[in-house]
Amino acid sequence: MSRSRLVDLAHDVQRLPYRWPAPPDAASTERAGAGTCAGKHALLAQRLASVGLVSGPLVVVGPLAPPIWPDLVGEADGLLEVHECLTVVTPWAGPVTVDVTWHPAAVAAGLPGLAPDWDGSSDTPTAVAPVGPGHAVDRTSLRGAKEKLRERLYSREERARRDRILREIAARALRL
Repeated sequence: MSRSRLVDLAHDVQRLPYRWPAPPDAASTERAGAGTCAGKHALLAQRLASVGLVSGPLVVVGPLAPPIWPDLVGEADGLLEVHECLTVVTPWAGPVTVDVTWHPAAVAAGLPGLAPDWDGSSDTPTAVAPVGPGHAVDRTSLRGAKEKLRERLYSREERARRDRILREIAARALRL
């Protein structure tokens, strides 16, 4: 496996637009040609495995609303998001964090993520700025673990507000 193959696979999945809500799996994301952070990273993990690269889910908690939209930051009023990306174990650089959530135009507009010149040897910025350590989670328990973490972070009312804001973030990201 070469660095260039990792870079190509990551950029291929990154090109898919962010869509929320959407199922969190690789097959749904591939069929729809768009997906959530969970679905896009599940698809990337599947493609990486097919060429012999090991990856694992990485759950990051950080501010829900990106700073490029101050009105949404205000509406979020400190709400955090439980975000999913990957740790990819490379033979040339060890583990690297890879986040393909935002499509290239969204990254160019100021959302954090995989840069066009990424070389496959360094961590990419994550779609949310971490407020603490990331959490490595086994794929088989990932959905349940993320939901338990969300239950710790949100009340029912906050979860509804989070969902409204995520819908708006997805709509704005598509227009970038």
